[in-house]
Amino acid sequence: MAAKKPFLKVQCVTCKTTNYFAKKTKATAEKKLELKKFCSTCKKHTVHKETKK
Repeated sequence: MAAKKPFLKVQCVTCKTTNYFAKKTKATAEKKLELKKFCSTCKKHTVHKETKK
């Protein structure tokens, strides 16, 4: 049976709310994930970073 990829929380940098969940691949495993996504609290596109569980 294949091992499941762990889910990780993606948190907004400006308002610190957890808005998204993502899966990590082997290619992005070395660095912390950093995405520019829409934050519903800030009402604009902001940088979202990977956080601890």
